Amino acid sequence: SESLFDTKFTSESVSAAATATTTPTVPAPVAPVEAGAATTATASTTTAVPAAEDVLPINVELNTALINFRILVSRREAGVLIGKNGDSISAIRDQTNVKAGVSKLIEGCMDRILTVSGAVDEVTVALGLFAKQLADNAADQPHYNFFPLRPLCAPSSSPDVASLRLLIPNSQMGTLIGRQGVRVKAIQENYGIKLVASKDFLPNSNERVVEVQGTPKAITSALQIISKCLLEDFQGTIGTLYYVPQPRAHKNYSSTQSSSSSTSTSRVSNNNRSDTIVGNEVVENVNFPAEFVGALIGKRGSRIQDIRRISGCSINIESTDNEQGERMFTLSGSHSNVERALAMLYNYLEKEKQRR
Repeated sequence: SESLFDTKFTSESVSAAATATTTPTVPAPVAPVEAGAATTATASTTTAVPAAEDVLPINVELNTALINFRILVSRREAGVLIGKNGDSISAIRDQTNVKAGVSKLIEGCMDRILTVSGAVDEVTVALGLFAKQLADNAADQPHYNFFPLRPLCAPSSSPDVASLRLLIPNSQMGTLIGRQGVRVKAIQENYGIKLVASKDFLPNSNERVVEVQGTPKAITSALQIISKCLLEDFQGTIGTLYYVPQPRAHKNYSSTQSSSSSTSTSRVSNNNRSDTIVGNEVVENVNFPAEFVGALIGKRGSRIQDIRRISGCSINIESTDNEQGERMFTLSGSHSNVERALAMLYNYLEKEKQRR
């Protein structure tokens, strides 16, 4: 078994559900429990399914709360999502007003990371569109038999069903699972999706893969609730060791996709975020509302110093605001360091918005 979740809640009796072994908080890898592959719930299901509003966080404004999702994709999937000359990812960015980019292609590495950030309601729509792209091109994708690209959910016979591999910090698994698994149960049953979490961390990180499988529309709806769960415990991301794709050999698989020989690439995003990759260093410019800059910096610079220290990322802040009343932060360092710093900045920003 690959799964961490105990989510055999569908098509089971009350007595069976009552004896299931569930871990509401996950401090470290634990023994696997089957999940996600259960059949779709039917009208004869006797297990009481709680209404989403009874067990899930509600105090999050989806149109203003900010969130950052990291999605693990294969090299070929990344090509589908980016599109020819970047047309596909640019169209989704323009349509949803999110910041989205894919980590650079590394020679000998089979996976890449799609990062999508912005307001929750816009990010979840964007991820639904990315899921639809993957579903529409599923026939052209190879089967992966190695972790972390190996499927966690049972394959679906429906051409409309897609899967996304969310990268979730281990420290946030408890808030997603809920007490005795009640949250992950409600998400699956109320939105008709499957969720399966890897029992192992990704290499050199404390992130897990959480695969969400369903129609793009169902994925969008479920991700709104998943976002609320994660934002409820956004402090848990502090200190996360983020996964960075690295070259490694895999048996029984060969890729015909060519690698770029360029050592310098750039990802064009919207006006709030732009990335440049030179060698192994990422330089990213992010604009934050000027009214929150003081809170992000902290008293006598204490907060920004903590972010620099914990993330290992260099952060420079412009001394003046731009015409839109925003201040530019320039982050530089390895991909994982920049992502860690961004997560901390967005978390502090969201906390300050809720405080006000």
